[in-house]
Amino acid sequence: MSGYSAHMSERRGVPPSGEERALMVRAARHYYVDDMSKMQTADALGVSRFKVARLLEGARELGIVTITVDDAGVPVPELADALAAHLGLSRAVVVEAHGAQAEVRHEVGAAAAALLGSTLRQGEVLGLAWGRTLTGMSHSMPPLPRVDVVQLTGALGTDLEASPVEVVRRVALRSGGSAQPIFAPLVLDDPRTADALRRQTDVAGALRMFDHLTTAVVAVGSWDPPNSQLLTALSQEDRQAMHEAGVRAEVAAILVSDTGEVVSPEFARRCISIGVDQLRRTPRIVAAAAGADKARAVTAIARAGLCTELVTDRALAEAVLSLDGVDPAVAERGTA
Repeated sequence: MSGYSAHMSERRGVPPSGEERALMVRAARHYYVDDMSKMQTADALGVSRFKVARLLEGARELGIVTITVDDAGVPVPELADALAAHLGLSRAVVVEAHGAQAEVRHEVGAAAAALLGSTLRQGEVLGLAWGRTLTGMSHSMPPLPRVDVVQLTGALGTDLEASPVEVVRRVALRSGGSAQPIFAPLVLDDPRTADALRRQTDVAGALRMFDHLTTAVVAVGSWDPPNSQLLTALSQEDRQAMHEAGVRAEVAAILVSDTGEVVSPEFARRCISIGVDQLRRTPRIVAAAAGADKARAVTAIARAGLCTELVTDRALAEAVLSLDGVDPAVAERGTA
């Protein structure tokens, strides 16, 4: 038992006097804040070095001093290796992330940005979908090699900050390459209107680049439990139809079930976005997802062959590992 603890025990748990507490605070401030040694602290307080040690220990036991380790954004490689094997992916990046959902998305987005910064090569064609995590990624993007950047989906909603057009612009500025935005909504009321938009010169130019993608980055939306911007933007009739079809997740407006089957193809005809076959043909698909509630959605898109790499947080990684893994034969680009 420590000297301070023994002293407290002898006094039957009597808290320190105001004078003793003040001395603890002064010792703690000198040692932890002013970066003084225990000997320097002892000289400043006029006590022995051993007394300083007891004061510091008491300050921690009483909560006067608390010590935290800020590990946000720190990689967890052993968990990443297990996750990649579990989902049949070529790579996973798992980072520590704490706090509110927005803070977790920020850390995952920053990790995705760092991954692209270290792996993209000059001359690539980079496709970007939309989502709050990708918005955060674009703000954290380091300088990139010269790559062309193309938008993979039309826009959803009116928030310009989170618009995929703005995400593409920001990332293109970091690379010095060309930007190919899509100035069109993501979801149209009917297939005929969507077809007409696809024929417009600017939109058609972006769509043609889909067949030349080398890397695509997508966010993962969960439909059950609900955590998807697309889901909340649809009509009640659409949501009911998707529920009946068994939608579990979506990436770039591609809807998939728990088993990785692509469902509601008629909905895709109403969307200005990359097609499922085009996305699967992309050599590298990086999915970014944050929050443990997306565990089943992430597993579903892995089964669908709609990601080759995953960037996520510890809580989501552990939640995914608690579920059944993905059969490597199934994960081979959605052969379910």
